[in-house]
Amino acid sequence: MNNYLKQLLDNLRASREKAGLSPKDVEELLILGPGWVTRFEKGEITPSIDVLLAILYETGSTLSDLIENLPDLSGAVGVERSIYAEQIGRDITIHFRYASFDATYTLENATVDEFGVVIKTLCDGLAQLAHADAESSDAVKADSVAQAFLKAVEIWPDANPSDLWWFVIYRAYCDQFNHPAQFARLDFAQSWKRTSGWALEKVLVQHYGSFLAQHGVKLFIADESTKKALVEKLDVGDRLEADKIDVVLTGGQDEQFFGVVHVKASFAERRTDDVPMSRALIQAGYTSPLWTMDCKSTPAKRPRNRGELGTSQGKRSAKRKDIEDEGYFTGCFSYNRNTQPSEAELAPECQVYVCDFNNPDDAFSRFILEQW
Repeated sequence: MNNYLKQLLDNLRASREKAGLSPKDVEELLILGPGWVTRFEKGEITPSIDVLLAILYETGSTLSDLIENLPDLSGAVGVERSIYAEQIGRDITIHFRYASFDATYTLENATVDEFGVVIKTLCDGLAQLAHADAESSDAVKADSVAQAFLKAVEIWPDANPSDLWWFVIYRAYCDQFNHPAQFARLDFAQSWKRTSGWALEKVLVQHYGSFLAQHGVKLFIADESTKKALVEKLDVGDRLEADKIDVVLTGGQDEQFFGVVHVKASFAERRTDDVPMSRALIQAGYTSPLWTMDCKSTPAKRPRNRGELGTSQGKRSAKRKDIEDEGYFTGCFSYNRNTQPSEAELAPECQVYVCDFNNPDDAFSRFILEQW
């Protein structure tokens, strides 16, 4: 909290005390739940203007009382954001809200200026929403998220990609000030659930598309009509639903279909949406890899994005067994460095691989080319 805001909140507390009111008294007068006034005065929550005016009214104070003895405005730069970065030596500490916690994540060998470039990439992209129609707004949001993430992995190649997605891009998307003002009341967490899936598909295609194309494989996001036409041509039973297809794989000059890449940030929806389709594709002789950020963490002051593909006390998770033992997918490619890769003796189609975005010539692209 800067000195300017601290003095303003100290004046707010002094006004209440001068009126002989306790925090509970003010809360009862304004019909607020317990603890709000104390958290306002401590700066743990910044009160809105209407709340400030209401408190001043109930304490018999004025705006003049509120701004008394404020320091020079030169020290009051910046806007309170739901995510921001602080330089600590050669690293930055990223602060963000995570459930009831004021959480932090340390990004090594990074600068606040670099953080600003990533956030501005997202913000500039989302700015196009101010002039987008309803039909194109989803694409604008997905493109903005994809470009911000690709910028992040370009600037910080040694960082855990899954952490950048989960602790930086997601939290930045949920900061209302990164969106045009007309969307101030948007439920950003809900919007993210839709946007992030499309954005990840774009990330996959943009990172690997050109490289695979050089080797005769096309990796692309199909429109609805193309998906429906594809399903009608494939003899895989009734388990293949067009709207569940993520990214399509074709090969050769005749663009022969040979598989689907299932793109997921986490495993939350995998069982109900992807497994039946994947098993049907595999049984029909097609390739069906899972491509995931494997995001999973528990709210905390210093959360850890442990994912669901690691091992705990030597035991494999049920998610790993689905891949390594049951063969529900044709391999799994995780971009979370906390994921533990499979033992080399397993068949390639049953392995969990760990990748990053440093080079498109990696385990994923080599696997896809081998499958083709």
